[in-house]
Amino acid sequence: MALRVGHRGAAGHVTGNTLASIAKGVALGVDFVEVDVRATRDGHPVVFHDRRVDGTTDGSGAVSELTVDEMRRVRTADGQPIPTLEDALACINNRVGLMLDIKSPGIAERVWARVTGSAFVQPVIYASFLHAEMLAIKRLASGAHTMALLDSMPVRPTAFARDAEVTHVGLGLDCVSGEFVGALQRDGLRVFVYTVNEPWDIAWVRSLGVDGIVSDFPERI
Repeated sequence: MALRVGHRGAAGHVTGNTLASIAKGVALGVDFVEVDVRATRDGHPVVFHDRRVDGTTDGSGAVSELTVDEMRRVRTADGQPIPTLEDALACINNRVGLMLDIKSPGIAERVWARVTGSAFVQPVIYASFLHAEMLAIKRLASGAHTMALLDSMPVRPTAFARDAEVTHVGLGLDCVSGEFVGALQRDGLRVFVYTVNEPWDIAWVRSLGVDGIVSDFPERI
């Protein structure tokens, strides 16, 4: 049975990557909450998707140009604060697993240190489109669960995963096929698909035998 992963918490119900969305995902019975992580100017991992805060919040500027204190003053369109990674870990409170989509280059060690230095004991999957970040995690802990994210079909279907030394692969819905999923799984990889919201798409990817499904509406999985 495919694991249920709440995209940015439960972004179909509540503004994603907020504590309210994380709590909603947990309440809906997900196996994992997925959130995005970037680093502030002073090196603190915060839960935020976009490179800049303009447009989706009342703030302005790139996350990498703002301090963690400045990020704490930023509010989403519905008035919610931007969590730090520590805030997200505390909100989950060891009730479900955590998938961390690392958005900024060069922050894997800081993210790892925050997680391993906390009281969080549930499974953690470190994911990224930046496959060098996954190698960095593996250098810190060879047994870590790491996921290479893809949004298009690679020329060599499984070589990228071996190069990144990952245990998991996250495929965008548009590049999923039964043949691709099968090739990855035969190589010993666990395959997750994102972001799958429509019931017919959920039914289709489930029929392919994928290992996990990431959705804004995880209760549909």
